[in-house]
Amino acid sequence: MHSPTTSSPAPAADRLARAPAATTPDSTWLGPATVRDLRGSDLLVQPDDDTRRELLATPAFPFPYQPTIGDRLLVLGQEQRWFAVGVLQGARPATLTFAGDTDLRAVGGRLLLASDEAIELRAPRVTVRTGLLRTLADNVVEKAAQVRRWVRGLMAVRAGASRRVVDGLDSTRCQNSTTLAKDTVTIDGDQLHLGH
Repeated sequence: MHSPTTSSPAPAADRLARAPAATTPDSTWLGPATVRDLRGSDLLVQPDDDTRRELLATPAFPFPYQPTIGDRLLVLGQEQRWFAVGVLQGARPATLTFAGDTDLRAVGGRLLLASDEAIELRAPRVTVRTGLLRTLADNVVEKAAQVRRWVRGLMAVRAGASRRVVDGLDSTRCQNSTTLAKDTVTIDGDQLHLGH
């Protein structure tokens, strides 16, 4: 007696690709197709159904998406009216494009942006406004042509060790200055000028 065997279900995109295209009595067709070319605002797609030729489909995605050649889309239509209504597989990283000003907001909850590799922000100008800004990282690297900081109250820094290298002039100006060392204070230079 042979024991019954089971197999895990195939991914949705694979099942759809192997399944025959869905049709209705009015010849409406629904099935996967591959983008062959971009024709203005329309897409030239090749249905997986061997009985159908290339056709022009109008993007009708329920979300902002910029298709490219090689994408596998879900196409719906009949006769001369065809629409791309879904994305089965993108040939390149997905791009969400919005025209004009755009607000991304979480109402009544927090907004989390997560990535398995990296997150990049690119803009001519970036402004962060918040009551409390926290930065938690194992390593922080900052590179800039110029850096200016204005602190109204106390600026406190606590570190295990500190090292600063200045190629040119190092100038400090304050009303009062205090240097405290537990063991040794070392000043090394060719000249030392003390004045009032």
